[in-house]
Amino acid sequence: MIGVLELGVDRDRLDETTSLYSPMVGLDSLSLLHILVQVEKRFDIEIDDEDVMAAELSDVGSLVAMIRRVVDAKGADE
Repeated sequence: MIGVLELGVDRDRLDETTSLYSPMVGLDSLSLLHILVQVEKRFDIEIDDEDVMAAELSDVGSLVAMIRRVVDAKGADE
């Protein structure tokens, strides 16, 4: 996420409770979409809109958990 958005934030300053919409991270809907597209490319997965809506993405932990669920589901399908 940090590299994709070029946030200029030290990774050590982020933890699972860091709000995605805090001034430090500063995501908006477009930047979240950019992250999700990059994750899809990197892990060769497709993240459905329903997955995003169900995840109620609010902090780093919820984003990571959603990505893990999608990646794990893909692995189970193969």
